[in-house]
Amino acid sequence: MSKPLKYSFVVCIVLLGFSCDEFCEESNRTAIVVNFYSHESGELTGLRALTITGIENDSVLYPNPLMSQSEFSQILLPVNPSADVMSFSIEYEEFPADTVIFRYMRTPGFVSSECGCVALAELLGDPERTENSIRNLVVVNAKAKTVSYRQRVINEENIRIYY
Repeated sequence: MSKPLKYSFVVCIVLLGFSCDEFCEESNRTAIVVNFYSHESGELTGLRALTITGIENDSVLYPNPLMSQSEFSQILLPVNPSADVMSFSIEYEEFPADTVIFRYMRTPGFVSSECGCVALAELLGDPERTENSIRNLVVVNAKAKTVSYRQRVINEENIRIYY
């Protein structure tokens, strides 16, 4: 292949890449942001030996093999866009698992032309829960936000769970 032909090929590839629609890089998932606190000190704390499983679909959310973390002070619980209730099993250390049930109202929201629409959610009342290892659960902000799962820490907070 001649040098001018190679150069033209590279320029075409680059221009083709810039002419395509942009990828969605905005926050386009709705999740309930849960932070863990120490019951004794009231301070944000990291938890090890934490397993969180979705009850309706038996999916293990934490620990996630794709994440390098083994200690969590914050978790994201994804909102189901086609249901008004979601349940999770939260198992911490040697205690029996706690079940937490969230009820919420969904409303459609538009993110952008690249990202499309999302189901926004607002918690309805306090979540139902068992009291095996969870000492207290407080709703700080009932409106769940759209988040990016690539962020390490989300500054929003919906729920505080005290251990």
